[in-house]
Amino acid sequence: MFSTLKNKIIALVIGLLVVSILASGVFLKINQGQIALLKSDLARSELSRSNLQKDLTSVSDSLEDAEKDKENLLSSLNLLAKALSDRERDRNDIKQEFAASNKELKHVFDGASDEKTKSWGTADIPADLNRVLERSARCANRYRNQDSVCFPVTGTDQPVHRSTIFQQEKPRTF
Repeated sequence: MFSTLKNKIIALVIGLLVVSILASGVFLKINQGQIALLKSDLARSELSRSNLQKDLTSVSDSLEDAEKDKENLLSSLNLLAKALSDRERDRNDIKQEFAASNKELKHVFDGASDEKTKSWGTADIPADLNRVLERSARCANRYRNQDSVCFPVTGTDQPVHRSTIFQQEKPRTF
């Protein structure tokens, strides 16, 4: 009985050892799989971190460019504001000069004793002269450079006569 009990205990211990070895092998495989999953997750995290770093660099560069553009626009805005204020100041100066010259002209015509001067001062400006003045004022603007009213469609330019200045120089021979 002892021998059978001893054999049973040995068999039980061996069985428990086999089960524990198998269980530890299974746990080892499960742990290795989890380690592999964690390593792949780590690799994906590193890849996404590097992508985010590239995106951050790109966004910060574009932000710096936008700040430079903003500074350029602000300086352009300041220049434009100065130009507009200068223009308005010049306009006011011209208005004042025009008013002063009109006042002086009125004074000259009112104080004139000559009948010819008085009749000339009260006469209307001819319509043709008004048209010429309006056309010249209109064509003086830069944006009307291609206007057919200002510049005739058919050119009035004459070709340049060929002269020695425009001809190719011939080499001198000795």
